[in-house]
Order: sequence, then C-alpha cells, then structure tokens
Amino acid sequence: MKATAITHSNIALIKYWGKYNPKLSLPMNGSISMTLDNLKTVTTVEFSDDFKEDKIEINDKAVDKKSEERIVAHLDRIRKLAKIKSKAKMASKNNFPTATGLASSASGFSALTIAACNAVGLNLDGKQLSIISRQGSGSACRSIFGGFVEWLPAKRSEDSYAVQIVDENYFDLRDVIAIVSSAEKKVSSAAGMMETVKTSPIYKTRLKIVKNSLKGMKRAILGKSFTKLGKMAEFDCLLMHACMLTTRPPLIYWSPATIDIIHAIEGWRKDGLEAYYTIDAGPNVHILALSESVREIEKRLKDISGVIDIIQNKPGGGAKTTGEHLF
Repeated sequence: MKATAITHSNIALIKYWGKYNPKLSLPMNGSISMTLDNLKTVTTVEFSDDFKEDKIEINDKAVDKKSEERIVAHLDRIRKLAKIKSKAKMASKNNFPTATGLASSASGFSALTIAACNAVGLNLDGKQLSIISRQGSGSACRSIFGGFVEWLPAKRSEDSYAVQIVDENYFDLRDVIAIVSSAEKKVSSAAGMMETVKTSPIYKTRLKIVKNSLKGMKRAILGKSFTKLGKMAEFDCLLMHACMLTTRPPLIYWSPATIDIIHAIEGWRKDGLEAYYTIDAGPNVHILALSESVREIEKRLKDISGVIDIIQNKPGGGAKTTGEHLF
C-alpha cells in the first residue's frame, strides 16, 4: 500500500480567483493554464494498519498544524473512497519555493492524490483524479494533465474538473520565471480569494469579462498565436490583481522588484523583444515568450536588481507514477 507520484506545477494564463463553494473548491470562473516542466513535486504515500497516526513531511520537515489538517482531510477523502481506515505516512519534495505564488499546492495536491489513490488500489481516470485533486487545492485539478489545460466551472462537484486542450508538444511556448522572493506569503490564496469575493467592488465585473477571455485564450492556443495569448494573459493578470488591490484590506502580493520587471518587459516590447508577463498570488513574475527570445530575456533579467533566480519552463507533461520512493 505504497506509491509515489510526480506532478508539475502550472501557470494560469486565464486565472481562477474565488470559490463558489469553498468546501468543495468549486470555482467562480473557469481557467486555462500551462503545465510547467521544470517545477516538480514528488510525493510518496504509504498506508498501513501499523501506523498509529498520519505522519506528514514536506521538504524533509514537519508541516504546521494548518497544513497538516488540510493534508489529512485530503487523505480522509481518499480513505473514504477506498473504504479503509489505515493511517498514512506522506513525504513530499518540491524543487521550487513553496507558497510564493508558484502554485506549489497545485503540484502538491495532485501528486498527493495520485500517490494515495495508487497506494490504496483505486483505479481512476484523469477526470476522477482531477475532481479529487480539486478538493485539496483548486488549481491541482489542472496539474493532472500536461500541456495546456482548461478547468471547467460548475455548481456540482462531479461537473467541475480539468480537461486537456492540447498536449505539451503542440505549442512551444516558454515561461521564464523571475524569482524575486522565496519567502512564504503572509496571506494564502485560499484566504485571500474569500475576502476578494466578499469585498472587492470590481470582482463581479471581472467574472463577466473572463467568460470571453477563456474563449479567446483557447483560440490563441489552438492557433498558436503568441501575441494574442500574451496580451490576454497580461490583461487577465492585471484584472485579477486589480480585484486583489480593491479587496478590504487590500491584498498586495507584489514587491518593488515585481514592478521593476513589469516596467522592463514593457520596455523590451518597445525595443522589439516580444514578451508578456503574468503573476499569480505572489511577487514572482512569469514571463511568456517564444523559444528564440529566452536567452536574451534571461540575460536582461540578470541586470535587474532583486532577481535572485531564473527558472525556464516549456510545456510539461502530465502526472505519472514512479517506483523510486522517497522512503
């Protein structure tokens, strides 16, 4: 009753922010993402009647009480499906900073779902795994699949899941991440979006706009139209952060270095270097580009004060299992 899964984080090109049903992580709007090949989580789960309690470890450390409760609740969902009561040992490792706006919960909960379901012998398809992953962390449902992925919104749990638009080989889009902080954010995405839904005066306006944005983004991906994709991703990013900024109290995830990179990218475009930015709930900046521009972008990022690391990604593959366990 032991299994290990490898999944990848994703970057939302059209973002999800706000839950219709927080308990089931049913989103207020649909979203579209790209799975990232270089942001990876490996998770091993073992169930045994010999274990007296659940033991949770992430990056070789015990987790805080809130994170532990969230993970144990997810294990309980899977135990209920498998009709077992055995306690579990879980070890997970990320190769990128956790809780900094890089969707570590997306790869984390998708890896946990697949490892735990395999360990207890549940033979589930991608749709079913996506539904279960979503309940742990909304964006985790997208990390089940590789390439470009759409998360479908719905008011019933069984109708809200992710589907692959195209696989990782279809469109050679690149995501160059400028890491400006590896510190854990003070307000989690889950907590922040609840306040935005309740208090931002422009939140409902964004929901209306996103419906058309989703259609346009799918057309841009299928047509391999980088310019259209980049412009829409950038606009949606700014619209989401506008909702965050107008939340009470305001959610300001950006740092001075974040702003400097935004201004730099706008300058690059004027110089003929086409690139676009998108930013999740954190200070780190995802720079969307074509492969021929990546080297120059990395060179220019190194000259910006506050950039402490650069991670290049291309579209990544879907979740998988491995026989190489963490314990």
